[in-house]
Amino acid sequence: MCSSNDSNRLHDKRPLRRRGEQLLIRLLTILFAGIVKILPLRRVRNLGNVIGWIAFRFVPRRRRLGLANMRAVLGGRCGERELRRLLLRSAQNMAKTMLELLKMPSMSDEQFQRFAPVTGEEHLLDALEQGGVIVVTAHFGNWEALAARICRLGADLTVVARDADDSTTASIVNRSREAMGASVVGRKSVREMLRLLQNGEVLGLLPDQHAVDGNIWVPFMGTTASTAIGPALLAHRTDSVIVPAFGLRRDDDNLEIRFLPAISVPESDDRVQNIRATTEKINEIIGEQIREHPDQWLWMHRRWRTPPSEKEKEDEGAQANSQNAVVGESQLLR
Repeated sequence: MCSSNDSNRLHDKRPLRRRGEQLLIRLLTILFAGIVKILPLRRVRNLGNVIGWIAFRFVPRRRRLGLANMRAVLGGRCGERELRRLLLRSAQNMAKTMLELLKMPSMSDEQFQRFAPVTGEEHLLDALEQGGVIVVTAHFGNWEALAARICRLGADLTVVARDADDSTTASIVNRSREAMGASVVGRKSVREMLRLLQNGEVLGLLPDQHAVDGNIWVPFMGTTASTAIGPALLAHRTDSVIVPAFGLRRDDDNLEIRFLPAISVPESDDRVQNIRATTEKINEIIGEQIREHPDQWLWMHRRWRTPPSEKEKEDEGAQANSQNAVVGESQLLR
């Protein structure tokens, strides 16, 4: 869905330019972390709308990438003007989500209840009675508020996150998460994830982005995409329940935290097929939410890295690599 030239340009960052971008992000994060503490929530969201508009208007490579992704998935139901409107709203949603993350630790329980009421919490609570729970979500709506809601329901939550490239920025973001009650581990902390689930805790995973390691190629919104098998593998290894959940942004800019029924995990003798089927089901549920609310997902990400025409030629090799990924990751989890 993204040409190889566009793909190369997105990653063509010379060291000086990368350091400059990291410094800018660090300074902005420090600035906004201070500002949002004194601004009312309405003003925080207005600021997010401005930041999102700036990102949409002045980062053309990302805008082109987002529009290309949206055309491939939504082109049959949306015209070009509507796609641009949805992408702008997506950029604004991402900016508001990050500012709200910095704001949430200072919210009282009453303020948070108005900000992010919850539906379907019985699905999470029922799953917790059975042992460890894997909550799968996406970079959709406000996923950080979803984590805060899980903690406010009294669950022990650890989120798996990729730190920002700049250590100061990562520290500010993770401190906000920890202030809401969540712990944070890196994506390679597999043994720690196993321990948490075996202790009956909640692990939050976002498997909606392109996966490089521990991945298989399965459909995602109509096109084959490299997808992380971590949620499925961990569930099979620890007998944990997988609960999909999403922090949906409503028209009034408040949120609705939705917990959906647990995913039925196959238990046949074919471990590889079980993991594939579970991963496909997760993609299906995430895709349904995105199609229903396309302005709330992170479209400016290279989710589909291989053009469909090339992918079709590589199907046999991809299938072999997929099985190797499952087997290799399974050995790591033993």
